[in-house]
Amino acid sequence: MKRYNNIFLAALFGATLLLGGCREEEKIADDLYIPGLGGEEYAENELDKWLYQNYTLPYNIDVVYRWDAAQAYSSLSEVQLVPVEFDAVQPMMAALRDVWFEPYIQATGNSQDFLKEVAPKKIVLVGSPEYQNGSYKLGQAEGGRKILLLNVNNFDASDENELKESLHTIVHEFTHILHQTKLFDKKYQEISTGRYNSNWTLLNDSEARRLGFITNYAMLNKDEDFAEMVSGILVFGYDWFKDTVLAEAEKSTENPNAKADLEAKLAIVESYFKETWNIEFFDNETSGEKGLETYFREAIEKVVSNPPTK
Repeated sequence: MKRYNNIFLAALFGATLLLGGCREEEKIADDLYIPGLGGEEYAENELDKWLYQNYTLPYNIDVVYRWDAAQAYSSLSEVQLVPVEFDAVQPMMAALRDVWFEPYIQATGNSQDFLKEVAPKKIVLVGSPEYQNGSYKLGQAEGGRKILLLNVNNFDASDENELKESLHTIVHEFTHILHQTKLFDKKYQEISTGRYNSNWTLLNDSEARRLGFITNYAMLNKDEDFAEMVSGILVFGYDWFKDTVLAEAEKSTENPNAKADLEAKLAIVESYFKETWNIEFFDNETSGEKGLETYFREAIEKVVSNPPTK
């Protein structure tokens, strides 16, 4: 359930820290302190109070920003991660509150009940991305109850592209929590049967679209496909989906049904949100009710023009 972005790595990163066992004659000092092993006690500060008021109290979400290696290392891969900078936490979490939570609140009748039911109970922040095999990871959902958010130190809500990229990751991971809570239609996976591929990094997004996928990462499996469809359309908008994704799929010679496959997937996504969560994914022309996609677009425009800090 990880989401990656492809990047070109001009050089491998520097020296690797080698950890060896102590020789028999060496002793570890009794007063040696190793941070991040848990058990530390901290005095509550203003940031802690703000996070409590904005995340813990309304949604029962614990936001972990102090370095905790056990929380940050979600896998056994050998990676070097950087702790989050103190001053980066509140601006990012304030922006995410407004572009992630607020659209769902508006789409569910200005109620916090939906988020209280399905929101992750823990959000762990890490300062840097996690580089792996020519790509980098920006987030990960674990067990439907925790989201790991990386690259926090580089977040800038006033940069629309950067905001959308971070939000894309977050909505993708949140979608995993939704479909783990209540499954989507099994017919979804039948649309691209035989086309899912663990070597998705060998194709770019345009090539993936000509095969019937919204992004190359969507090719990994049905769950990533579904999460990419939801997050891509909510964050980048239906016009982008129509003018870019469907337009590229329509030119396909590899899969003549690529455009129809994407439209069929979107129909299941739209039905899933309406029938499972009673959320309009797009504007309802009959009732005049705004859809989740519109609320996301409006929230993004608002935050980019006036990034919140509290």
